Amino acid sequence: MRRDEQGVTHVIEYTLALTLFIMLLHSFTTTMEFRLGVDLDRQDQRYPAVREVLGELTGSVGNASGVEAWETLEWGTGETQLRNGTIVGLLASDGVLSEAKCQALAKFPYGGLREELGVNEELAIEVRTLSPDAQVIFWGGDLDSASISVTEERLLLLRTTGGDEVPAKLRVSLFEAPFVSDSLYLTEIMYAPTSGTEWIELYNPHDTAIMLSGWKLSDLEEDDLITGTATEQLSIPARTAAVIASNPTIFASDYPSVSYVFGVEDSALGNGLGDTGDSLTLSYGALSYTKSWEATTDGADGDGNSLTRDCSTCDGWTATTATPGAV
Repeated sequence: MRRDEQGVTHVIEYTLALTLFIMLLHSFTTTMEFRLGVDLDRQDQRYPAVREVLGELTGSVGNASGVEAWETLEWGTGETQLRNGTIVGLLASDGVLSEAKCQALAKFPYGGLREELGVNEELAIEVRTLSPDAQVIFWGGDLDSASISVTEERLLLLRTTGGDEVPAKLRVSLFEAPFVSDSLYLTEIMYAPTSGTEWIELYNPHDTAIMLSGWKLSDLEEDDLITGTATEQLSIPARTAAVIASNPTIFASDYPSVSYVFGVEDSALGNGLGDTGDSLTLSYGALSYTKSWEATTDGADGDGNSLTRDCSTCDGWTATTATPGAV
């Protein structure tokens, strides 16, 4: 009799366990089916969206507040800027792709171009020549890390800046991927100029422009924000170096070939960079990089040289001929 009772108990326990397992499996399956349905719906929405972006890029020469040569403008500075309603067309007046307009995509911050194109997804734009197979421009997020993506492409003639016309491919992708924070690199320091003004060089290695709002320079005594006027939104284009100078006007006169020159809020880098030694920190939120120097050991002490980073991400620095704006 006891053995029968134990058997019944085991059967009941097994039945309860099996029922619980089936309920959990059903719940998991329902959740997966719901998620799959959501993903499929979003994927279906990406196809018309990516075609719409491709259509805008190849539909006209573009226009920024009446200026068709929008590639000559900047994102955040100037009387007319590449924001607030710019039509981002990549064509020349005769309907071929313009390399100059394609290259000008580098001036747009990631959120900025997506807003101008009406895109909420992650976005990547690439132009390549077909023969030889070479990249003309890549703008956008990290497509290699995408978990799901939709890509459309179009074959067009590309007019190079040299005037040649070559076959090319314009490719647009919308995708899902984790957000990657932007970073700038401190790459050159002129702390003891023989004449002129103190300056430092920053490099943007990324595939989109980086906004300078909120970036800070600090020496051992003082912090300074990199600032523009009330109507400016300062930015550094993709794969471009910019200079922050104590006196941007004097620097621009000394180095007229440097395209991106900005200042700080009180006309001094920190409290003025120390000629015998100092420490300079570039920071934005949790991002921070510090370079310290001693003139007697590191050089560049009033001899016309600057402290130059051996590469944009290297630890080593060398006293060498100043090359602002060229990394």
